[in-house]
Amino acid sequence: MNCKFGCFSIRSTFLIILLQAFCLFFNCAATSKIPKHSNLTPDDIQRNVSRNFRKLETFQGRARVIIELPGSGNNGFSEVYINYPDSVYVKTEAILGIDIGALFLDSRNFGAYAPRENTLYYGEIELLDLRDFLEIELTTEELREVLIGLVQISTNLTSELGVRDGKYFITTKVAAGDWQHWVDAEKFVVTKSQLIDDAGEVTLTKEFRRFRNKEGVHLPQLVRLTRPQARERITVYYTSQKVNHRIKPKNFKLNIADNAKKVYWGDIEQPKLDRSRLNN
Repeated sequence: MNCKFGCFSIRSTFLIILLQAFCLFFNCAATSKIPKHSNLTPDDIQRNVSRNFRKLETFQGRARVIIELPGSGNNGFSEVYINYPDSVYVKTEAILGIDIGALFLDSRNFGAYAPRENTLYYGEIELLDLRDFLEIELTTEELREVLIGLVQISTNLTSELGVRDGKYFITTKVAAGDWQHWVDAEKFVVTKSQLIDDAGEVTLTKEFRRFRNKEGVHLPQLVRLTRPQARERITVYYTSQKVNHRIKPKNFKLNIADNAKKVYWGDIEQPKLDRSRLNN
């Protein structure tokens, strides 16, 4: 009896020690994956993120685009051409509910062709409201981020650096609330960004997944932008991507019908496509 309990006690002690060693090992292994940042600042992370971005000169790709809105959803394929620093051309194919067949914009001007109206809308970039064409709230800068999948980080005196979910985590106070950025410690790319308003509610989320190395540039294949309060979301999933290959000038030209109507966006009292006629 004594031997039985004595042997059990020794065996239990051994198992406890083994379990502690097991937990210590795996705890250390998990911790080692968390990046050290004691000597880094938010500006250091920002510079590393920019370094990957600056490698990009041209981009072309084909993607499935999914737009989700309250009570409706649209999806289809798009051809995307980007010539940095500013020229963007997007050609859409059969995205039901979307009025635009092709969109071009640079730092000064934009052109948008609505094939069902056979109308070319054009004007200065500051006049452009993408909601009139895409039905989803999206700034021109957000459009570029969604199409390319790379986000630049802006820092200021309020920026703080930490670690969350095994990623560098940067918070920065801005007029609209707090920006939060998760940055991959090896690739130095933003994998997620969130804007939190003063009430603590998430107003905007950007997600970037499935990164691949394309000619030395780390790019995501899946990009998602969500406005939870408005229940709006756009998802871009690339089936092909090419980086830093010369793009012919004709790929940035809007191909429109010879008899297309041309409308200067600034001349429209309330810029808006005639959706009622399109739905007939």
